[in-house]
Amino acid sequence: MLNVVKAFRAIIKDFIIELLEREGNRRRLKARLIFIDGSTLRVKDYHFGDQRKYAYHWTNVKGELIIRWDNAPHWSWISTFPHHKHVRFVENVQPSLEMSLVEVLTVIEGKILASQR
Repeated sequence: MLNVVKAFRAIIKDFIIELLEREGNRRRLKARLIFIDGSTLRVKDYHFGDQRKYAYHWTNVKGELIIRWDNAPHWSWISTFPHHKHVRFVENVQPSLEMSLVEVLTVIEGKILASQR
């Protein structure tokens, strides 16, 4: 986690690791990252053997949803089921590939840096 934060230090103002557990092939991470534009990313990434549950919830400074990537099995009609994203509104569900923290931060970095130009 620290290496990822260092790699994106140009956009990350602060971060809090709320939970980090490793036991055998099980891993649980909960964290909150605050970006230079005031937006926040809440991270949940759990690995249980060969199963993974994740949610990356990005909100603006007012707490309004920007994008949430997750794999909760609620939207079976999405072509990338169970992977999907919610854009601006929970009801606006769109296809998404499986995401990692690095991939999410790459998207966020591009949007934050583009907005500063």
